[in-house]
Amino acid sequence: MIQSKGGTELLHENLVHKLGKNDLQGINLIISHLSQELLKSDQINILWNHHNTDQPPIQAYQNKELLKKIQYFVYVSNWQYEKYRYHFNISENRSLVIKNAIQPIELKEKPNKIRLIYTSTPWRGLDVLLDAFTLLGRDDVELDVYSSTIIYGTWFHEQNEKDFKALFQRAESMKNVNYHGYVSNEEIRDALSRSHVFAYPCTWEETSCLTAIEAGMAGLNLVTTNLGALYETINSWGRLVGYDSNKVNLTRKFAFALNRAIDEYWTKETQERLQEQHIYYKKFYSWDSRISEWRNFLSQIKR
Repeated sequence: MIQSKGGTELLHENLVHKLGKNDLQGINLIISHLSQELLKSDQINILWNHHNTDQPPIQAYQNKELLKKIQYFVYVSNWQYEKYRYHFNISENRSLVIKNAIQPIELKEKPNKIRLIYTSTPWRGLDVLLDAFTLLGRDDVELDVYSSTIIYGTWFHEQNEKDFKALFQRAESMKNVNYHGYVSNEEIRDALSRSHVFAYPCTWEETSCLTAIEAGMAGLNLVTTNLGALYETINSWGRLVGYDSNKVNLTRKFAFALNRAIDEYWTKETQERLQEQHIYYKKFYSWDSRISEWRNFLSQIKR
């Protein structure tokens, strides 16, 4: 039986590892799911929320009495916080944003042949990417696809894998596309260090996007959409393709942006920008800097 090992689980594991016992003493840290059973009356209840407002675990937010029992709400982006503020009218003095973080990724020398990489679940834009890659029609680049339903555990995989089997089979059969399925986060990070372009035509409202943070720190040319919190996570470092619910239009726009990113990758201007991008993500999105925000917050609320 495989347990879920998605981005949320990695974040929680790293946070608990980085914090000391004293930091978490008297703290009940609830991860995304809100329910009466998770609350503790003798501790400070903090809901560290990674979900968007439309996700099933969040419907408990409709219970105003339950919301009152949460002392603090931590969000992973300003975009996400704004949506909750509008939807549920939660008091601002109990809400704050602490952005996500990853273990540092060092820059490595890239191979000569351009490699595109997709490292997310299949329903977040893989179909658009495969169509865009076909539209490119280039033999001088390769696409690596790391995508599976098993990342959320055996039960989720058994219930949902059939819906994406044809998409995975298509990736396996395409020329210049390497379908890898599920691998560990360590292997993803290694693959990113050997890749050039982060190809993510996202059709899902991300509340942050760890894969984009990893790609940014690994020095990849970032090509994604401006949907959800991606414009906040990417900032001005990558190409943000205007989201279009018409996937034919989105495919064309994304293929054009990918083509530009490939052609410009080895230019002096791009290489200098990718160096600066690496420094930016390492400074603002590594656990070395983020853990102090958590310690300051926890120490303040326990006074």
